[in-house]
Amino acid sequence: MLRYCGNLASSSARSLACRTFATTEVRHVDSQPGQKDVDQLFNAESQPRRRHALCLNRIELLGGCGDDPVARVSRSGVEYVTFNLFTNIDFRKGDGSTGERVEMHNIHVFGNQANFVKSNIMKGSRVFVIGRLHYEGGAMRPDGTRSPRNASITAENILPINRPANQNREE
Repeated sequence: MLRYCGNLASSSARSLACRTFATTEVRHVDSQPGQKDVDQLFNAESQPRRRHALCLNRIELLGGCGDDPVARVSRSGVEYVTFNLFTNIDFRKGDGSTGERVEMHNIHVFGNQANFVKSNIMKGSRVFVIGRLHYEGGAMRPDGTRSPRNASITAENILPINRPANQNREE
């Protein structure tokens, strides 16, 4: 484009068509936002709430109960039931042999499902759990580190597959 600028007849047309390219150096001080800018960016009241597209938090587990369900009461007085569900994972090792790993999942059940679990689920029962993943912890400690995050499953539906034949629940 620059070689065509010399062919323009008038100097004003030449100056419009061939502006000089000026670069300015960005100083480090100018590139850093101030504390006021950062506070405004992360202030909950200053930002409109974002509406996200479709989100899904769903867990489906099929496994065995490790212990009898335990009834608990939350700080707010809500009754719920917890139990551990064990699942097996088969995998192939690098040498071609197979291995098995057992994973334990902490399940929380609320409402009418909690009553159902207390009366129908026991140690050894095979169940299908549909729920959502929930994390607890991760709070900032005074020393600047975070507490560990613990994952649990909040059950929405629990379907018993079978229960141990040799155990009868005493009511």
